[in-house]
Amino acid sequence: MLDFKRRRLLLDTNILLDAVCKERPQSDEACAVLKRCNGGGDIGFATAMSFKDAYYILSKQYGEATGRRLVNALLGLVAVVPLGGEECLLSIDSNEPDFEDGLVRACAELNDIDFIITRDAVAFGKSRIRAVDCKEYLEIVS
Repeated sequence: MLDFKRRRLLLDTNILLDAVCKERPQSDEACAVLKRCNGGGDIGFATAMSFKDAYYILSKQYGEATGRRLVNALLGLVAVVPLGGEECLLSIDSNEPDFEDGLVRACAELNDIDFIITRDAVAFGKSRIRAVDCKEYLEIVS
């Protein structure tokens, strides 16, 4: 019998940026992961914080209108995972050395995420959620 379990992926900010900026590392792989989240059986998530950070970087690099357009496109491809007080407290109390990484970890752990997709997998080494880069994830699911 086939396993139809859909994997839940939390995409870190760097993956969102890689997907919309062809000149960034792993851009092709990030696009392939997003395709898996849109018709390929996986479900993609990102934090509101990641969208805010992506908007800031994209607007500085490409201008306000393009930044908004690219973030809007990303919002059409992945769901926004909740980020609030509980996640902040979990981050503060976690053994993550970086608060922002702790927030991503807390969001993943509280939302039944299967994989954190990031170019900084070492940052999430203490999480119970497996963190991998796009290439590694694509190898896992192939």
